[in-house]
Amino acid sequence: MSYQSRDRLLGATDLYVSPADKPSWRQRAAFTLELWRQRRDMRRCLAQMDARSLRDAGISPAAAAYESGKAFWQEMGPLR
Repeated sequence: MSYQSRDRLLGATDLYVSPADKPSWRQRAAFTLELWRQRRDMRRCLAQMDARSLRDAGISPAAAAYESGKAFWQEMGPLR
């Protein structure tokens, strides 16, 4: 039995982005700032959750404490 991925393979044409498709530095900066704001808000909410809410969400208190202690520029990790 063989396994074949259903995902489309990256073709040679996918490696090149035309200059018209590339976002400007202002768009990239705006996206980055919005992403950082969302991470900050998520971590604040996570830090304010009580033990019952964390248990209902399936998040361990240790994972919540670790994640809420990260800086806003760091990616969110698994919360299980």
